[in-house]
Amino acid sequence: MDKIHIISWFLTRRCNLRCMYCGIVRNYKGKPPEYPNMRYYSMNEMTPEYVIEGLRRFKKHNPNAFHIFYGGEPFVRDDLHLIIGFCNDENIHYTIITNNDEKIQDKIERLILEVGRVDGITSSIDPVFCYAKSEGGHRLEKSIQGFKKLIDLRAFINDVVAEITVDNFTLSFLYTLVRNLTERQINSDITFIDIAKSKYYDFSNVSDRAFLVPKTPRVLDTFNKIIEDDLDVHMAKILLPKIYEILPADLDCKIEKGIHNLTVDADGSVRLCLRIRGTETPKTKLLDYLFWTGELNPFLKMNLKIDKEKYCRKCNWTCMLMSEIISKDEEKVKDLVHIERRTEDAKYIERRD
Repeated sequence: MDKIHIISWFLTRRCNLRCMYCGIVRNYKGKPPEYPNMRYYSMNEMTPEYVIEGLRRFKKHNPNAFHIFYGGEPFVRDDLHLIIGFCNDENIHYTIITNNDEKIQDKIERLILEVGRVDGITSSIDPVFCYAKSEGGHRLEKSIQGFKKLIDLRAFINDVVAEITVDNFTLSFLYTLVRNLTERQINSDITFIDIAKSKYYDFSNVSDRAFLVPKTPRVLDTFNKIIEDDLDVHMAKILLPKIYEILPADLDCKIEKGIHNLTVDADGSVRLCLRIRGTETPKTKLLDYLFWTGELNPFLKMNLKIDKEKYCRKCNWTCMLMSEIISKDEEKVKDLVHIERRTEDAKYIERRD
């Protein structure tokens, strides 16, 4: 039976930054045509009521599903508190992916005040901040700010995670960054940069294969050192060996054979996956694929299969590996949401207050 364990939501395509490798908020040569009902940088986004109804149905489908709120930058939405408040009330697992830039800080603080608690925030941090400033641009800016602010957020957020995107030029800084984060009780989620293998790979606008991390002893040594030193990385002992197997970008997720992961675009349409938009799948909105009973419309699997065969040339999407692991052992969701640490941190925050 198809059972979705991880849902990625593009709550918006708007963002206060324009990182060079992001295809979600930037236009670039060869970008596929827009949906008829989507206009980039517009306010054509799901209403909070639509998102909440989707969350309600997902809870019936799988009450232990993990929801990842992406952008763009989710905190540019003034109604984010309604969505997060609902998740808190219904005990829905979630994290909010943010660039954690200084211009976003007051919005994060306001959300905490409005909803009382925020269970999870994931800040995008790249080893690029070890580069010279001339190399980094917005990517450098968000990484420096994110690193500093994550430490501050540990006092207010139950689960603080650093999302680390590594490329071939920043790999040598990975271990040091993860160690520094672990020392500050911040978990790391490691992923490797993807390239746009066709115009339908609209998550990334990087096409230069030089950025891809090759499968080399150097990479394996870095992974082994992270595991041996017991650094705080998502599912490290299981996940890192699997990531190594798919380098440089050769994951075949086989989503057409068993649906365990789903991505919702900003206008409520469903994508083939986080990386690839597709053409057939997005013709239908989420609430037409997910019935009020929590059951999946059979057309979802059929449309995913069509788009997968037409557009997928493999990728490097770590999240798909996570949901596959959970689909085989549902207890592993506790590793993803850090149940034990959330409980300990909640007690700490309560004592502090």
